[in-house]
Amino acid sequence: MSFALSPCKVSPAQHTHDADRVIERLGIEPSHAVLDLGCGDGHHSRAIHRKTPELFVDLDVSLEQLRLLRQASNHGRRSCVCGDALALPFRAESFDRVVCSLVFYLLPVEEALQELYRLVRRGGKAYLRVPMLAFSRAREVLRTRSGARVKLYAVSHVLNGLFYSISGRQIRNPFLRHDRWACYVPRRRFEEAVRRAGFRIQMLEIDYPKPRTPSIEVWLVKD
Repeated sequence: MSFALSPCKVSPAQHTHDADRVIERLGIEPSHAVLDLGCGDGHHSRAIHRKTPELFVDLDVSLEQLRLLRQASNHGRRSCVCGDALALPFRAESFDRVVCSLVFYLLPVEEALQELYRLVRRGGKAYLRVPMLAFSRAREVLRTRSGARVKLYAVSHVLNGLFYSISGRQIRNPFLRHDRWACYVPRRRFEEAVRRAGFRIQMLEIDYPKPRTPSIEVWLVKD
């Protein structure tokens, strides 16, 4: 038996952070090629579009989500691509800037970072946001009034995060049909994985959106 659950169906991603601040720190120029990796509902798209990049691509694994985004958008310079974050349909060093929010915690982190590194040009930058493993995350799971299946899905995030923190490895959850790698990400392991992939950390912050469940926000550079 497996649970056909995913964040999109259980609870939509909660983008509580300021997209303008994120994009401003990336330093997008009109000559840049920019990718919104796992664009979802397009939370960052307006801020990216205001920077008028030469190339702007929204990529998501959900074709339905991309269609909705396309319908809601009047940004003529945007391209929408349906693709897998672990096998991106672009040549090496295709983008100067990449935004990836609330995606990597659903994937094998090390593999996803290596694919991201392949994609970014020398001197390029990337912004990542992942839910961090913390006591408040576990407490939130225990307090939720959702049904047993939804609670089990959330508990699996905590347990996988703990295993990753202790062993340095993520495990696939055999009870989930989707998002089998999902975990709340331990900060130390995440920083180690970022550096192993080849990135330099330009800036790292821990945000505390309501209900005080922390996420890691990191701006990376490929030297």
